[in-house]
Amino acid sequence: MKRVSILIVLTLATFTAATAQPKSLKNFDELMAALNAGYNVRVVIHYGKCKLVADNEVQDKSPDAIGGMAIDTYEYFAPKAVRGNENAFVVFSENKLIQNPKGKGFVYNYAKFKVESTGKVKVTVMYLDPNTQEELMSENFFTEFGDSAKEQAIYFYRQ
Repeated sequence: MKRVSILIVLTLATFTAATAQPKSLKNFDELMAALNAGYNVRVVIHYGKCKLVADNEVQDKSPDAIGGMAIDTYEYFAPKAVRGNENAFVVFSENKLIQNPKGKGFVYNYAKFKVESTGKVKVTVMYLDPNTQEELMSENFFTEFGDSAKEQAIYFYRQ
């Protein structure tokens, strides 16, 4: 009986370890399938590999920074569900109070992601004053997500 118990425990431990590993999502269809099936999905973005637009100008260089978040709430829009949008897309965002990395005090760090079925991704990052809601900084990062063999700036994982 003791051997059977040990065998069961080892089998369960192996199964748990195997299923706990995050699965990399390769394209928009896999991302939507994971979200719609109720999986926990995380996004990791390497801002330094993105095209940066700040103050309505393309910047020479993006900051060498990496960010990540869980996708808790999202909205999917089918093709042509929104006027002027030919492609399906999903949007999600998060807002966190953080210590201001550019000054004193605290700011709300707001990040909004728009992922199109074509693979185009736009990430808007803003710092907002917590007292006045004044926009202190706004940047837009552009990249692509998909099956390409080239190194990407954005990754999605299902758990």
